[in-house]
Amino acid sequence: MPVSNRLRRVAHARRLGRAPAVAVDVTPLPWAAEISFPELLRGDGIADGWANAKTSIAEVFGAAALSHAMDAESCRSLYYLIRRFQPRALLEIGTNCGVSTLYAAMAMQEYRQDDTPPRLVTVDLFDVNNPLLAEAQHYGIATPPRELLERLNCAGLVEFAISRSTDYLNRRDGEFDFILMDHAPDADIAYRDIALAIQALRPGGHLLLHPYFPGGKPLRRGERVYPGFYLAVGRAGAGLVAMPCPTADGLNRTSLALMVRE
Repeated sequence: MPVSNRLRRVAHARRLGRAPAVAVDVTPLPWAAEISFPELLRGDGIADGWANAKTSIAEVFGAAALSHAMDAESCRSLYYLIRRFQPRALLEIGTNCGVSTLYAAMAMQEYRQDDTPPRLVTVDLFDVNNPLLAEAQHYGIATPPRELLERLNCAGLVEFAISRSTDYLNRRDGEFDFILMDHAPDADIAYRDIALAIQALRPGGHLLLHPYFPGGKPLRRGERVYPGFYLAVGRAGAGLVAMPCPTADGLNRTSLALMVRE
């Protein structure tokens, strides 16, 4: 493990050790035995939709270099999971440049009904739809995610919110069927936010973490590791388990993990 990753893990662990203990109620989560990734990620009925989403999103982004975006295999698994679970209300913490938002919205578009369309709320620390902000330029946002959603005919499904993760989870205006935590927080923040996110789930809902590094180790050689979620899940205990999500072909791991209970 590169020295920088070891130092980062030590710093996260220290902050987590100083964090007050929080109660984690795992009862809204599915049992580990109920989750079969080979079944969830099989291609029947979904492969064509995925191919269309991938092509359409590539067209609206063009040749933009999105170093902060979710990787392609994780996006594919995310798309498949949303199509399988069909959440009516989905929360994304960490809009970033909007790649995962677009894939989630296009997945939801496939099962929407005009009278009761699904709802996707995506939260970030700053206004991702203002490309003039320094943060937007740092993330490589040249075109506002709202505009990209409009080009994909998905804008009506998505609401944008500007807030810290903990603040939003504390004051949320409802419960969700699916929550994607996609913001690489420090371990102490991740520990607190995971507990709050589970509270925000309807019974049987799903909580997906990104990026998650099993064992706190890189998935690929030389990769930068964000250990926050891994360390936070370890401290939470109480029957809470992170199931690393494989790629759709089952040959490799993505940087996603689905939270379950044992």
